[in-house]
Amino acid sequence: MQLKPARQVALLLLLLAAVPNYVTEATASSGRPWRSNRESLSDYEAVRSVPVRNDFECTVHASRDSAVQLAAFNASSGLCAQFRFRLGLSHCRKCRNANKGAQRVWTAGSDCWTTMQHRVSGSVDFYRNWTQYQSEFGEGPDGNYWIGLNSLHALTASGPRKLRILMKAWNDSEHWAEYSSFSVGPESDNYRLSVSGFSGSAGIGDSLSVNNGMQFSAKDADHDIKTGNCATSHKGAWWFTSCFDTHPNGEYKDASAAIGGAYAEGVIWKYNFGFYYSLMEIEMLLL
Repeated sequence: MQLKPARQVALLLLLLAAVPNYVTEATASSGRPWRSNRESLSDYEAVRSVPVRNDFECTVHASRDSAVQLAAFNASSGLCAQFRFRLGLSHCRKCRNANKGAQRVWTAGSDCWTTMQHRVSGSVDFYRNWTQYQSEFGEGPDGNYWIGLNSLHALTASGPRKLRILMKAWNDSEHWAEYSSFSVGPESDNYRLSVSGFSGSAGIGDSLSVNNGMQFSAKDADHDIKTGNCATSHKGAWWFTSCFDTHPNGEYKDASAAIGGAYAEGVIWKYNFGFYYSLMEIEMLLL
C-alpha cells in the first residue's frame, strides 16, 4: 500500500524527531544516558577509536566501558572516538567547557563542575577588600576568576557540595585534591567555611582541612585567629587560621619568582609543594 504524500511527510517528520531520543533512551537501559552537545575536549583524553555505522552504535559501544564519558562518531571515517576524563578522575566535566566545542559529540550524564576560583596569571589583582570578595570578579571562569562569597553561600546553602582543586606545577605536572563536603555560611557569620573528606592524587596532602570552621578574612576584615591580619601579611584573602596551609588567592608569581621566593608568598599548597613554591595554575570547582 502506498502512502499519500501528506502522510509520507508526517511519518518522516515523526521518525526524524525520534532519532535523538532513540539514541539516548536505548543506552539509558544500561544506566548510561547519552546527551548530544558540542563539548570541548580539554577535560578528556582519548581511549580508543572503533569502526561503527552510526551514532547509535557509537554510544552503545561506548557504554561497554564505564570509564568512557564522551563519544564522537565521524561519518566520513566510520569511526567512533571514545574519551575518558583526564588525570584518572571519575568525573571532571567542567561547566565552563560544556557545549563549547566545534564538533557534535555524545556525553554520558549532564552534571558538570562549577568553577568557583581560577588562577592562571597575574593579570587580575586578588588583593582586594571584603566587599569586592563578596561579589564575582575577574576574567570569567576560563581565566583569573572569583565567583564571590555570596554565590558560594547560595550554592551550598541547601547542602554541602563536593570540592575539587586542580593544580599545575611549573614543570607542567598536574595534581588534584578533593573534599567530599564543602559549604560556606551566610554573611552574618562571615561566610564560615565547612570542609571535610579529603582525597588526592599521588604526593598531594591535605592543605585545606586546617581552615575548617574559619571565617573569611580580607585586608579590611580580619577574622583570623592570629595577632595581626593574615590577609595583609600575605596579600590576599581566605579562610585564614594563623595563617594557612593553602592560599589560592595569594599574590601570583611568574616563573622567575615562583620557586624559592619569600616564605608563604604566592599561590600556595603546602602539602607537598611547601611554602616556597607558588603554583603555575590552580582551579577550584564545585559539584
